[in-house]
Amino acid sequence: MGVKRLIRKIAKFILTSQPETATYVNISQINYGGILNNKNIVITGGSKGLGFEMAKKFLHEGARIVISGRNEATLKKAVSELGNGVQYIVSDVSKVEYVGPFLKKCEDLFEGSIDCLVSNAGISLHENNFENVTVEGFDKQFNTNFRGSYFLAQSYLKMKLSEENSSGQLLFISSETGDQMYDIPYGLTKAALNSLTGALSRRVYRSGIRVNAIAPGVTLSDMTKDYAEPLNGNLSRNCASGRLFLPEEIAEVACFLLSDASKCISGEVIHCNVGNHLKTFWDKVD
Repeated sequence: MGVKRLIRKIAKFILTSQPETATYVNISQINYGGILNNKNIVITGGSKGLGFEMAKKFLHEGARIVISGRNEATLKKAVSELGNGVQYIVSDVSKVEYVGPFLKKCEDLFEGSIDCLVSNAGISLHENNFENVTVEGFDKQFNTNFRGSYFLAQSYLKMKLSEENSSGQLLFISSETGDQMYDIPYGLTKAALNSLTGALSRRVYRSGIRVNAIAPGVTLSDMTKDYAEPLNGNLSRNCASGRLFLPEEIAEVACFLLSDASKCISGEVIHCNVGNHLKTFWDKVD
């Protein structure tokens, strides 16, 4: 364990050992029973965290899934836990020269076209403020979070538009940081994704393709474990919601957006953070 992370953990333990509030969450699920039946869905970054929980939910609703990521061992573990109906491809979205072959390989695994693409893969280096940002770190985050997502989306939309009766769905996983003022790369990449969501939707909606984004608040995952680990199950956090979010909650929203029940929704960034990105004049929380 690195020194910085150890210091963070010690500080967090001291500050939260006697929390003023305790927040626990019961997840409510809509029992659709097959709302995604026979849909072929690709999820980048699908081996853990939010990607894994989306795969689990979509599978339960009747979809066939291909997950991708850079680590084959992690992908294999995810597939073994998820069970039948899920396959994997080792792929790095930042290598944009391979996005076309990647999507073709997904179609080969499905033995059919891709109905939905979830662009979920992303990284954050948690620099805290602009003084800590390096050129290498800046490029690494933009290459994965935005450049990779951009050209993956471009390739997917071209593929769908070339079909005789084009239809499909593209879902970006953004962040509440995309609608806040940010001076570090992660939030800037998400702001760019939010803009891209609306623009692409205007381009392709009349061709039968929908484009949306989900912008979660701070959600428990490997990406946030250095500063968002719950203490004894307590999900309390000083923000508008008063708590952290769970990936299972976000997966429920994603499931609805990919279903035919949401055909009137496109070009939208759906915030899953109870409005934490909104500030009002009486707000006193961070």
